[in-house]
Amino acid sequence: MGCIIIVMRKIEDAKKIGTLLGKRGFRPDLLCSSAAEALSESSRREKGVIICGSRLPDMSFLEFRDCLPGAFSLVILSRDVMSNDYPDNAVKLPLPLKIVDLTAVLEKEQQEERIKEREVNVPRSNRSIEDKKYIDKAKALLMEKKGMSEPDAYRYIQKSSMDNSYSMVETAQMILLMNG
Repeated sequence: MGCIIIVMRKIEDAKKIGTLLGKRGFRPDLLCSSAAEALSESSRREKGVIICGSRLPDMSFLEFRDCLPGAFSLVILSRDVMSNDYPDNAVKLPLPLKIVDLTAVLEKEQQEERIKEREVNVPRSNRSIEDKKYIDKAKALLMEKKGMSEPDAYRYIQKSSMDNSYSMVETAQMILLMNG
């Protein structure tokens, strides 16, 4: 996950929340008492979560949310979570705070980040359309002549190419030549 910033009017409250989170494996990067400090730190980071109290001493929530970098989530701790004063895209948790609720939000953020990273790191095929057509024709031939399912035919081509040190396209072309 990115950084964790805790903003509370009283720095002692931020320290208490930071200590509780630390016991649960989440180490806050910054404990502060003003939105300006949080914004300064968030501008140096790529992503993260900002946990704040229901009142910020130096700006409104809407101003604060508008100033946050796009990859930051906002968690607001408030006695009145039903108020319309808070941004819609913020997570609102009731006070008195149950630390399990806050850690659940942070765990969800971590999970969503892992999913996004996997989506970004999915290898894209470098095969041309023509190469894909060879593989598809070879799969179709194996399915027809050998009674294989599509996944089995693909695995057969893949395994044969590895066993014989040929590319999948070369293996598909050989299958088409020998059985066509």
